[in-house]
Amino acid sequence: MQIDLQPYQESFAAEWDAFVINQSRNGGIFQERKFLSYHPKDRFKDESLLFYSSHHLIGVLPAACCIMADQQLAAVSHPGSTAGALVYHKEMTVREVLLMLEKAIEYYKNKGFYRLEFRLAEALFSYPTDGELLYLLWHRGFKLITREVSSCVNLENEDNWLRMGRKKNPSTIRSLKNKGIQVRQIEDPSTPYSLIAQNLANRYEKKPTHSLEELSDLKSRYPDRIHFWVAVKDPLTLATLVVFVVNKQAVHTFYIAQDYTYARWNVMPMLFYEVFNYYKALGFRWFNFGLSSRGDWIKWGILEFKERMGGRATFKDVWALDNLAAYQFYNFPPL
Repeated sequence: MQIDLQPYQESFAAEWDAFVINQSRNGGIFQERKFLSYHPKDRFKDESLLFYSSHHLIGVLPAACCIMADQQLAAVSHPGSTAGALVYHKEMTVREVLLMLEKAIEYYKNKGFYRLEFRLAEALFSYPTDGELLYLLWHRGFKLITREVSSCVNLENEDNWLRMGRKKNPSTIRSLKNKGIQVRQIEDPSTPYSLIAQNLANRYEKKPTHSLEELSDLKSRYPDRIHFWVAVKDPLTLATLVVFVVNKQAVHTFYIAQDYTYARWNVMPMLFYEVFNYYKALGFRWFNFGLSSRGDWIKWGILEFKERMGGRATFKDVWALDNLAAYQFYNFPPL
């Protein structure tokens, strides 16, 4: 297979997104240009690539330039996204993925980059699985920089995730419904955002990843794929989730927050289980809670909370190849 490489330009945005949404095996909202472009244009120096075979797009690589501590240049998975790496066509084979990877290494090597770094998404976002890429990173000398623990729920089996959560969760849910507590999806991000900001400030002295203006912008870009969920006992908002529909098989919760004034009511099981059932009914296979670690530091409180909701561990990797100038390209055997 002959593969041609094209550096990204804004004129490719529509073609890029159509490929990620309709033809890719391991792409989703976080690799779409519509999502990445909510950042100001001058925030990152884009170094993204597109890969073509016979004029057909077969892969994209969202990336940006980063200056390392020693002033060396690194091409890294786009910093404006939770995950990047090579996104490729659902029909690609190991040989074809390797050809794209080698093309990318050659491009960045010729531009004087020292490092190529990939931040992979959890495997549950791929269908079929994207084991080709993970294997080839190891095969071609990339080193595992960090592995984070993430949590997910398989939505296809309700008995399974009910059993994995706390045994008392179903009775808690019945009690909350009897108290008049309801779960709703709303359009305005201001109420969820206020609760999220309050939580992060009080418990962690941090601000949300997004400003209210950025979250509103993202909602306007993705009115059907970014959802604001609340548990309410009118007029009180007791808890909230912000959920991103990543692709056709998985959703990801980006923010989780509750009003701890009413923590005794324990509304989170009801909120999550109502949300699980909603996405299960729409045909999604996976609900992803996101990370509960930073390097080798396990955030036990957050992790065990997700486990009480039925989540179980998966992982998310960062792999890097250093000294591109010395890289020895693979000698492919003939077909």
